[in-house]
Amino acid sequence: MVSSPYTEQGELEAGISTVELPRIDWLEEAEIPASEASQSGAGPDGRDDLFSHSRQRISRHGRILVSRRAWAFRGLTVLGILAFMIFNVRVALSVGDPLIVYSTVMPFHALAVLIIGWVFFKNRATGATPDQLVSVIIPVFNQEQMIEKVIDAIFRSSYPNLEVVAVNDGSKDNTAAVLDALTIKNPALKVLHQPNGGKRTAVATGFYAASGDVVVLIDSDSIVDKYAIEEFMKVFAANPRVGGVVGNGKVLNAGKNLLTRCQDVWYDYSFNIRKTTESFFGTVLCLSGCLAAYRRETISRFVSFWAKDKAQYGDDRNLTSYAIATPWAKGQLAPLERRLLKAMSSYDDAEDRGLTSQAIIEWETVYVPMAIVYTEVPEKWRQYLRQQIRWRKGFLRSTFFISAFFWRKNPLMAALFYIEFMSTFIAPAITFSIFVYGPLVLDSYLYPLLYVGGQLLIGLAAGLDYRFRDPTARYWKYKPVMNMISAFVLPWVLFPAVWGLKKNTWLTR
Repeated sequence: MVSSPYTEQGELEAGISTVELPRIDWLEEAEIPASEASQSGAGPDGRDDLFSHSRQRISRHGRILVSRRAWAFRGLTVLGILAFMIFNVRVALSVGDPLIVYSTVMPFHALAVLIIGWVFFKNRATGATPDQLVSVIIPVFNQEQMIEKVIDAIFRSSYPNLEVVAVNDGSKDNTAAVLDALTIKNPALKVLHQPNGGKRTAVATGFYAASGDVVVLIDSDSIVDKYAIEEFMKVFAANPRVGGVVGNGKVLNAGKNLLTRCQDVWYDYSFNIRKTTESFFGTVLCLSGCLAAYRRETISRFVSFWAKDKAQYGDDRNLTSYAIATPWAKGQLAPLERRLLKAMSSYDDAEDRGLTSQAIIEWETVYVPMAIVYTEVPEKWRQYLRQQIRWRKGFLRSTFFISAFFWRKNPLMAALFYIEFMSTFIAPAITFSIFVYGPLVLDSYLYPLLYVGGQLLIGLAAGLDYRFRDPTARYWKYKPVMNMISAFVLPWVLFPAVWGLKKNTWLTR
């Protein structure tokens, strides 16, 4: 019999055994992660099984558990960031430069996200496991080396009532032959071949070939945990207003180099901080393409646009936006919505944001930390930047759509949304103002030092929090480095993203 990995106060104990654990639904204080039931293998490093070894724990009340020491650190972090922000505001106001003043707003945004994600998030996978048919759709392009592992992981799922549809989108390598061979190994696998039309059209093809009332979308380079789909279905069973869910994305090839390690901590922050905050309001803005699920009725109208258009763009964010929008947006803003909807559906970059943007029209979208998926990330800078340009284009198009109605959502979440949206456009100008205008015109080097110090402080806090939540985290210390990349590299991808808005490709392969 396995004892709880928590004390009676819910604190994480040290030295948890790595032996195989039986499936435990509810313990007195905490739930063993579904992923930990498969810890007999070597983990997500390519040896043996590829299921998650994450030690992040969820309480029976749905909260992500950390120790008392971690909560003390979080309190000090909040106080430290507040003190730093107050000093920054005083310095900025003494100058009067509007861009330097606005740069002090972003730490407030970051602090609000941290506090809400830490304090208020609750996992909604609380229902009984249903038995309805679930359709898993995998759009595939040039994945001959990876696709068998992806499909094998799906068929190891603890949720039995599955149909799996793999759509080969005109792959130029040996993917088609590998998929056809897998139908012999897995008779329940349905393989469809089509000329290259982009990820969006591949998803649409799979959607119309699928029969389930719940549709799970998985990227062709992502390995799902055995219990991930079951956790999704618990959410749908317990929450009839939830139209879309997203899993907990982790990096499969994190240890390759500096860039992949930085992406590992970025993924943790994106999912376990940002998405927990958005999930509290029921408006997760991007149900990531590596692992997401929708009720069929949530996105069926939007997918019809994909089936008709020839261009590719932003499917995952687009679907999410469609689900969380309000009935008012459909009615009062119907003409504008239709124009933005059709425009958004015509492209294929960052398609997960596109799907998400559709889901939030009338539904809630939530994050499920127990539904773990490992995905490959770019290992070279050129590939990484191409991915970021693609994502930024999808972000712009889906966010324009969401902005037409999001002000009618929760006021605090709406404020966070519009601050981030505005910051996307003025971030390059802020960087120029702080690092060029401040020193050369105002003859002060304090502004760049404060800006860099703030980024490093928030990065260190987020990195340590990663370590507190998951004691097995190896690359938490790279979060300050990732913050530097986010501050000095990523703002500039706005320009090639805007320039290439009409260009439509998979980009990353």
